[in-house]
Amino acid sequence: MRDEPGGQALAHESGDLAGYVLIYLGWAWLFWSVVVLSGRSVWSFPNVVFFYVGSVSPTLAGVAMLYRTRGRRGLRELRDRLTDVRRVDGRWYAVVFLLYPSITVLAAGVAYLVGPTTTPLAPGELVERLRVPLSLLAFVGFTAGAGFVEETGSTGYFLDRLVSTLGPVGGGAVSGTVWASWHVPLFLMEGYFGQASFQPVVPRFFVTFVFLETLFAWIYDNTDRSVLAAALFHTTINLTGEVFAPSQQVRWYAFYLLAVATVLIAVWRRVGSSSRRGETA
Repeated sequence: MRDEPGGQALAHESGDLAGYVLIYLGWAWLFWSVVVLSGRSVWSFPNVVFFYVGSVSPTLAGVAMLYRTRGRRGLRELRDRLTDVRRVDGRWYAVVFLLYPSITVLAAGVAYLVGPTTTPLAPGELVERLRVPLSLLAFVGFTAGAGFVEETGSTGYFLDRLVSTLGPVGGGAVSGTVWASWHVPLFLMEGYFGQASFQPVVPRFFVTFVFLETLFAWIYDNTDRSVLAAALFHTTINLTGEVFAPSQQVRWYAFYLLAVATVLIAVWRRVGSSSRRGETA
């Protein structure tokens, strides 16, 4: 294959990214719109089927665009990045599994000290909710299902391309914005958050995606492009919310701590990149 001029290659890259977004949003919104327009609970039949079919759009979009751009070789590489545990250093597994729970526990400590809440976390609620089969189904979807289904495409294809052109911070910001927009129909579905551990505050909910995706990009950039690390991080984030059931006050403090962590990491990366450029000048 001959090399393309820079402008033409950039246009193709932009077109490929746009193709991913169209499939990612279009497939989900097509099926989810059926649920919204029905006016009935998302967890009722057949709405729950439409919901889960629409939810596979990240994997569908990522696999389709990888096959289009890189063929079977790209799919084999994705499989390796999703299953090879050796791509991730032990220190980064610690980041994946401990970073977000630590933020939540620290936020709970602040909330307890500041008051007025005396129950910043309510893990006992999970036991009560999981006694209901419908809640158990939703719990699996919110946690392991969401982590692996979403990150297979969102990280395996979309974030991978964005980081290679915009860097972890810029790529994370763009990916986080698209990721947030994917969730819009969930707020229009009857009863969707009724099976979750919280009722989201809309502005905070959407801005959080941008902060989180910047952390995803940071982890991804330091784990040899591991999709497994991203999927496990996503699962840990959702598990933390569902298991700990933080109060709204704790969620606000966690949001502020997440913002601080994201800014510090972005500055650290920028300083580190500048230092490396200076060394090679």
